[in-house]
Amino acid sequence: MIGKMGLSCLVMLGLLFTASAHATLPPPTPPEYGAYGPRVVCEGDLSIAVRADEAVHLVGPIFRIIGDDHLIAATPMLMPPSALSLFNGPVRHGIFATGGLPNNPAIAFRYSGDLPPAAAPYAIFARDGFGKDAVRYAVETRVGAASSADMQSMLIVASPSFDGTDADKAILARFQMGSAAVPDCVRPADLGAGNADYRAAGFERSFDNPYYAGLYPAQPDVGPGYHCLGGIGFAVAAGEQLRRPWKSQRGRQSYLISGGVTLTIWGPVAPMRPIDPDDRVEHPAGQLHRSALTFYPSRGVGPPYAAPGVREDGSWLVELGQDRNSRLQIRFPAGDKAALGFSLIERLEFVADDDPRCGISPR
Repeated sequence: MIGKMGLSCLVMLGLLFTASAHATLPPPTPPEYGAYGPRVVCEGDLSIAVRADEAVHLVGPIFRIIGDDHLIAATPMLMPPSALSLFNGPVRHGIFATGGLPNNPAIAFRYSGDLPPAAAPYAIFARDGFGKDAVRYAVETRVGAASSADMQSMLIVASPSFDGTDADKAILARFQMGSAAVPDCVRPADLGAGNADYRAAGFERSFDNPYYAGLYPAQPDVGPGYHCLGGIGFAVAAGEQLRRPWKSQRGRQSYLISGGVTLTIWGPVAPMRPIDPDDRVEHPAGQLHRSALTFYPSRGVGPPYAAPGVREDGSWLVELGQDRNSRLQIRFPAGDKAALGFSLIERLEFVADDDPRCGISPR
């Protein structure tokens, strides 16, 4: 029989485990939206054109312009003018005029402060450019200067391409004053607040399409070609298709499609390296004994795992890599479709950071 002291201890343990479980639950994934260019995105009187080979991605109050070789992230923020030296103070380093009307250009400032509270919870879903030590700018979003007592409407702009030199001005010059003259301007704040229909604006949710614009280019790459990710490369054969993320994105899944079979490839976060750097012929599959090979049986017929009346395929998950942070993972159907997955493993090669084949994407 449990005494009062024992019962109290059990209750305390129960509360402790309950609190720990609640404390470690991840926050729910917010809806994300994406659309391909050409289109124009606006914030206040500021606008930026999204080109035909780019996409715009929205998550909360953050919007990003994404292309294969660049990424620009932005979020609005109210600031006191004193923080920007707009009034009554010495001009700080890093203030310059960017794109806009000849007599009223947008003004950009180097910014090293925190993200606005409204954007901070969403930064984990749009990390690139918003890191702690990243170079960022604040660009005014309203035509004309505010009085010294007013808060100034700004746009915090970040990019992995920013290095703090004059080269940054070429990216910032894409932001232009005069959005009132732009027809069909998309305002992320309206979409995020539900004041505008994202479908009517030509956007789709990430939940509705695994290849949505916020992650993937509009069309798959078609072989022959070569694909590299995290120190590993493989040839993409003629007739095969590759749905890979925007090259400016990191840590996203790629999909190799061959003969109607889809293989999912993701990782490594950190580059995967040979165990023996002097062994020129070491194969990535040699690290299999240091990681895992897992078989997952079919979960049944029909939804939610497969189409009505269709049995879901079982699958194999192959993990290669000594360290979990630098592990390549490949998942593919089992049974008579498994041969393609195992043949892909045989195609893998270690590649150097400057391997010229990594610049030869399938077309």
